[in-house]
Amino acid sequence: MGVTVRRPPSGIVSVLCLVLAGCGGGGSGPTTPPAPEVGESQAEIRIANSLSTDALVLNAIGTNPEANGLLATTRLVDLFSPLGGDPRILKQLHDPDAQKFMEYLVSCALGPNQTLWYYNPRGSNPGPRVWGGKAGLCTQWLTSAPSQACLNRVSACLLSRNNALGRRVELSIRGEVPGDPSIFYLEAVTKPAEYEPTTAVKLDSFALCTGSETGAQRDCGWTADGIGACIPGSTVSLGAGGVVSCPGPAVGSSSGAQMVLRVCSGVVGCDSARTTNLGEGDSSCAGSEPIVTFTCPAEGYYSVMTAPWDSDDAGTASVDVSADSPARYALSESQVFAVREGAFYGNVFDPKALATKVSVEEVQVGGERPRFVVVGDDAIIEGAIYRKMYSCYDPSWGDGAAYSSHRVCALPNAGANCAATVAGPCWGSAVKPSLPGRCEVNDGPQVPGDGDYERCKDPYGNIWKEPVTTFLHDPCGPVSDDQTGKLCGRTVRPRKER
Repeated sequence: MGVTVRRPPSGIVSVLCLVLAGCGGGGSGPTTPPAPEVGESQAEIRIANSLSTDALVLNAIGTNPEANGLLATTRLVDLFSPLGGDPRILKQLHDPDAQKFMEYLVSCALGPNQTLWYYNPRGSNPGPRVWGGKAGLCTQWLTSAPSQACLNRVSACLLSRNNALGRRVELSIRGEVPGDPSIFYLEAVTKPAEYEPTTAVKLDSFALCTGSETGAQRDCGWTADGIGACIPGSTVSLGAGGVVSCPGPAVGSSSGAQMVLRVCSGVVGCDSARTTNLGEGDSSCAGSEPIVTFTCPAEGYYSVMTAPWDSDDAGTASVDVSADSPARYALSESQVFAVREGAFYGNVFDPKALATKVSVEEVQVGGERPRFVVVGDDAIIEGAIYRKMYSCYDPSWGDGAAYSSHRVCALPNAGANCAATVAGPCWGSAVKPSLPGRCEVNDGPQVPGDGDYERCKDPYGNIWKEPVTTFLHDPCGPVSDDQTGKLCGRTVRPRKER
């Protein structure tokens, strides 16, 4: 029984033009006008970490020398257009990890108003799909070839967003773009996450209602409002115009439709039946404006969601805590994400610096229909697969080297299939004076006080000017549960602002 490896098809059938809105010009589907190299002004830089290390280091685009080189030198619309993209790239999208890699690349590179159309050949319903931008670190890449600074910035973002488990962990990523401080800015009020951390699936409550739904117990049509801090075990009351007891002063305010509130433990929203639901409110003794009274959870943080009582209506809730509650509300990004993790830097997009190769091959066995097979994604490679990617760790970790290894390696106990080389501590530490810091700047001057490491060195003494520094809410979020006892210890605890 013979095995034949076939050459890829020359293109995608033109009937796709009937599916896409606006098939013109380069045939890339809807696009935005050309943008400057760096950024969507005020693009939200809080971003999620749920790209598994295995998908990052062994996928048929990032870890394919030909595809990797094309990415580094070509505008994205030319490579991925469903109507005329590069067949060498489109073939690699038969690998689900390649699609996941590109989802995160686009999210890092493009801004929130930019999209990239592509053709998904997988599953029972292949066809055009779209990736959306978010961070805006290289907006020019959509319609122009990227600069080296762009590639380095996106590489750092990609590395910061991976963890071995693929768990969704909210991050605050910070850095500097010369001449544009609006790229890495800090939210004055940070909102609860809308995704379940263990599954990375969006919570039902944050989806639109498909019909008319009413009440505070429904699981659709909610909006993430803010995050608060409180003393564990204390009683907290917050409202949007309701009163704690009658007679009494109103707590917060509402306008428009009658509003409802939900309070969840931690920094992630919740559905009504979740154990993290601390309480709901649709009124108070003074009328239809809501109040919620709850017990502060052990972790000392809570999240608030708002919605109209009737999903067909529109209203606004201005939430506040009662004056006698030992709590704060509407915390900033720097208050919620206070654990400095470390910095990530280097360049993913260098085909000569790949330690292995993953590719999609078209295979036909006997008389069977041809099928696409991912080759090389089961490799085990000692050290870093991206040999020009590096990370350094904040010196406050009890064992920064061990933590970092579990953070960037798919097989950390074997020191294998790593996305980067751990270069050492980012900054010098009195605890281990023999380990000099890898970064020349402890807090970049563009946004004073945001704690971003700058000008970080690799083990060979080269300085990288586009590092990304990550801050966590939960120091144990990105690493394995069975390792958290020894990996997440800090020699200096972050100050919790109340």
